[in-house]
Amino acid sequence: MALQKTISLHTHFYDLDWNRHVTSRTYERFSYDGRFSLLEELGYGVHTCLEKGIQFVSGATFVRFLSQQFAGALLDIITDLQRDTEGQLYFHHTIQDQTGKKACEMFASAYLKNPDGTKLILDSVPVRQEPWNQSTLRKRQNEQVCIEHTLSIPFSDMSCFWNLPSESVWKVFEEGRFLFFKEIVDLNLIKETDSTTFFMGGEIQIYSLPEPGTKIKLLSWIDSFEKIRFYFRQDILDEKGNLLASMRDEQLFVALSTSRPRKAPQEFFARVERFIEKA
Repeated sequence: MALQKTISLHTHFYDLDWNRHVTSRTYERFSYDGRFSLLEELGYGVHTCLEKGIQFVSGATFVRFLSQQFAGALLDIITDLQRDTEGQLYFHHTIQDQTGKKACEMFASAYLKNPDGTKLILDSVPVRQEPWNQSTLRKRQNEQVCIEHTLSIPFSDMSCFWNLPSESVWKVFEEGRFLFFKEIVDLNLIKETDSTTFFMGGEIQIYSLPEPGTKIKLLSWIDSFEKIRFYFRQDILDEKGNLLASMRDEQLFVALSTSRPRKAPQEFFARVERFIEKA
């Protein structure tokens, strides 16, 4: 069993990405709202947490995007909550339209941190009996060819808990994805080959949240490549080289004109081949 809460939110024009669909980060924002809506019912809303010096700390995310959404959609965010015996919280989000068709399914972990640094255990939350989603991320090989960028973590991304919300980590990875396409593939190739890619889902593991106001190193490469999709990998490191977060996402090739799946253009493969992991 799990605790459950449903909220409904509208998408807007400012939620659209360059493909004119609702961005992946919008689903994370909606789910973040769902988490705190449920926590508030348990007596741990934002204001209560701040008054008691309790922080909300984001962890892993597993996400799958199931149907495209556009501006003006009313979506139900159904949130289930369970925990483990050590205080880790496990949220399962189902985001669906008014006909019940799923747009997104997401699993996210987090915990509430007491002022002394310990995890707060919510006794009223049922203990999870089945295993939590297991990570499939492989450690990056030392000889892996990557594209590298140094980015700043803005203070303006800081949450009311004075740390980064998970959406900000998503944004870093999204920036890395665009930089890879721009510098290695060339964005003009999208129109020339009538091909783009859709973010179909993936996994994010946050080992330690980047600190606002610091610089991070972002490494990007390709895990594997198939006929109509590829799997993209990225690591976030701090200035000392410590691994802060990792991700692996699935990118599906589609025709720009029809949004239907298509075989990857040969020009794309030729430009990214050296960044593909060796078996």
